[in-house]
Amino acid sequence: MRMELEETTAADWWWLYLVTGVVSLLIGAALVWFREETLTFIGILIGLWILFFGIIRFLLALFGGESEGRLMLAVVGVLGIALGIIVMKNPTETIGIIAVIIGLFWIIFGLIDVFQGVTTSDMPGRWWTVVGGLVAAAAGVLLVFWTEPTVMVLALIAGILLIIEGVLEIIGAFKVKAA
Repeated sequence: MRMELEETTAADWWWLYLVTGVVSLLIGAALVWFREETLTFIGILIGLWILFFGIIRFLLALFGGESEGRLMLAVVGVLGIALGIIVMKNPTETIGIIAVIIGLFWIIFGLIDVFQGVTTSDMPGRWWTVVGGLVAAAAGVLLVFWTEPTVMVLALIAGILLIIEGVLEIIGAFKVKAA
């Protein structure tokens, strides 16, 4: 017995564009008007994810059958559970720590790009690599040394972009539906 699948078009799924637009709009609005609360909520979600990850790893260690890695799974699980609880207790600090890690990443890789662009004479577009590396390193320094204000500005920019994206997705949903 063979089932025939109906052929669908984008117009049949227009509502997915609408949902995406509404969710983007709502998250963007939350980031613009409730930045600190939204970032705290994101920190809590990260904590929940780490806690969930830890619980799953611990359960796999307990009930995962015979395997050599069970002890390591148990250790990772316990660490995940503890870290998840700590993160949920301190969600704002978690966002700060993540921002500092991202800032360090930008500094390191920005400087690597600068070094690569300066030392590789046959590299196409090498000066763009240097400029990009300097911008990344400078943004990293801002994020590391002025974490809270920089995170707030980034949240505002992300919120504005999500609002614009949400409005465009909603308009696009109705255009697709009408097609």
